[in-house]
Amino acid sequence: MAVEPFGILQVPAVGDSPYTNCYCEENIYLLAKRFADLPIIKPYWDSYAIFISNTSKTVALWGQQLASSGERPVIWDYHVVLALRERPRLLQQPSTSTSAERSTWIYDFDTHLNVPCHWKEYVEETFPPDAAIPQQYRSQFRVVPGEEYLLYFASDRSHMASETLSPEGSSASRYLASPPVYPAICGPQAVVNGVTNNLMTDFVSMDSSAGAYGTVMGLDTLINWCSGSELNSV
Repeated sequence: MAVEPFGILQVPAVGDSPYTNCYCEENIYLLAKRFADLPIIKPYWDSYAIFISNTSKTVALWGQQLASSGERPVIWDYHVVLALRERPRLLQQPSTSTSAERSTWIYDFDTHLNVPCHWKEYVEETFPPDAAIPQQYRSQFRVVPGEEYLLYFASDRSHMASETLSPEGSSASRYLASPPVYPAICGPQAVVNGVTNNLMTDFVSMDSSAGAYGTVMGLDTLINWCSGSELNSV
């Protein structure tokens, strides 16, 4: 990643980070890990996993590749994207960049938009104002710092198990979508804690009182956070 004069940054590319259809939480975990392993990233960017869901597990997202048309949403039970935010210390340096160049960038493997996409465009094209859609389809967001996500996330992929196929079927056929070829993910601290699966309870859940990871917020608060507010002040 090249760093230009006066704090203007080139936004990191996805590169060859793995992608598996219908396993967005693992795609984002591996992308977060890739960025965490690149020494040039950490001095300039903070990463966050953003889980998108609600209490009814029916969130409407526009601009998704699976949509039947550009004007129709996809209804997910949950979705996961990654956000990169320029570290605050850079904003104190002389800069000729615009707010768009030193703000938050969203990585969504399943969008029709560019990857990454500046947060303003991503929010405008993916989430209509809450007043424009029924309550059951409105999104809530759990924003989890990348390091926390890498340490504590665990999934045994049981949420993708098919209830209609017998366990005697092939490994892939026992899932609603073929699983990744690599082993199921279990973060190092999850291993220490003896946790093998906390995807739905600690990350997808939007119950802010459940003691899970990250911070739960609505759309307006997410917009404030993307534009510069800190997690502990939103």
